[in-house]
Amino acid sequence: MKKVICLILLCLMLPACQELDGLLNTNSSAFMIPEADDSRMVVLNTNTLVYHDSKCKIAKSCSKNCIVTTKSDAKSKGATPCQKCNGGNK
Repeated sequence: MKKVICLILLCLMLPACQELDGLLNTNSSAFMIPEADDSRMVVLNTNTLVYHDSKCKIAKSCSKNCIVTTKSDAKSKGATPCQKCNGGNK
């Protein structure tokens, strides 16, 4: 009877172990940590093509030529991150 219970428990735990192995295996493409969230909103200076985190001092003082857009849109326009705030990258 103990063997049957252990076998049932093992069968129930096996999928969880496989999922954990996929999360811990760095060679697995099933789980990837994004380096930067490109859907974040940033402030893009369309004149200089520099994008800033919304909390950046430069972004707060920018009134001319600045738009709010996604980081991926700013990158697609050839923009580079601000040297002070790094465009919101940590």
